[in-house]
Amino acid sequence: MKRLFSALLALSLLLSLSACGPAPGPTETVNNPFTQGTAAPTVSDSSPQAAATDGTSKSPWLELYEQPHAFGINFINKIKDDVSGYYDYTGGELHAYFHFEGTDDYSVCGIGFLLYLDGIPQPYKTDDEPWYSYLHVFYPEYHSEVDAAIGNATNHDFDLYFIPVTGEEGDALELYGTPVSNPYMDPRDGEFNYFLVQNSARDAPARIIFHATPPELELPEVPDQLLSHTVTYADESKLQSWTSEQLQTRHEYGYTINGEKRPEHTNSWVWPGFDQEPITLDFYIYGSSYVKYTLVCYKDYQPISIDPEDIVYVEVKDGQRTNIQVQIDMSDFDGSTPISFMTVLVPRNLLAYEDGTSAFKDHYGCQFEKVNFFYFGGEEE
Repeated sequence: MKRLFSALLALSLLLSLSACGPAPGPTETVNNPFTQGTAAPTVSDSSPQAAATDGTSKSPWLELYEQPHAFGINFINKIKDDVSGYYDYTGGELHAYFHFEGTDDYSVCGIGFLLYLDGIPQPYKTDDEPWYSYLHVFYPEYHSEVDAAIGNATNHDFDLYFIPVTGEEGDALELYGTPVSNPYMDPRDGEFNYFLVQNSARDAPARIIFHATPPELELPEVPDQLLSHTVTYADESKLQSWTSEQLQTRHEYGYTINGEKRPEHTNSWVWPGFDQEPITLDFYIYGSSYVKYTLVCYKDYQPISIDPEDIVYVEVKDGQRTNIQVQIDMSDFDGSTPISFMTVLVPRNLLAYEDGTSAFKDHYGCQFEKVNFFYFGGEEE
């Protein structure tokens, strides 16, 4: 249920800055008060700490991240067992409840949510927008009379409805939700503090216990922009220095796009030079071999493909690095207006083992990750 938000203010959203740069180092986890209340250990934000500066000066973007912008999310009204909170699915549409609270005003810019079931993007609908979409945007009331320091300047419960895109009677699948804010802004003249939400890896986890097999859902139309994807494996020498606990509990990952790494703390959220140029995303991950994932890419907050054959399944093998290459079509992009790009690593079996017992306590560093977020732009002016 709802928790006091003051605990969250101790967290710095610096935790997620380096998700837009090189591979993260060993992750440091901090408890998320909005996922507490189950017998299992708290699902935490495992995003890496921001890279240290050289001590001579601070980027204005780094200073922005140090401001007290904070938020918390959770699925609420769940049933709870010794593993996690969950919803029973008994047929038809599932009614889930999503709680969001934060220190900023989202009544104008909007706050939306992306859902995943078993690692697959999950369309949903709302009371105000009764059609299926992968992103709905809400404009919750801002309580200006309330001191934001106590954390409930924005404090709202959202009703989400969906027919599961996967699963059948007898399954228990993991459901994740993550927020995005101000999705319709132009990054060239916007309020950049709202991007802290996009860059935070914070997620809300739950399970769905299937007591019925869902009917087939007619999915929203999404242009298929995934040209190809490949998965290969190679020995990873860095794992030889990891302890047995690290090999069980954590992962490390990184990425490049067209062979380049986006510089951290740049003076713009727009990465130029991608108009009509195919994108080649090279992603790697190594560490714990238990947790399985999917890798989901978004352009303008829409998945680049919903074809079952295009699902990028991610398996991590003992002692090896998993290398994934995804090629993305950009032929519809003329470079005149930047478009957002986000990559998300979604666990499929982090919360529970196949026998129904808790798995999170054994693999707590292998969590949901927003691998990157920025805008593609055209040629620099």
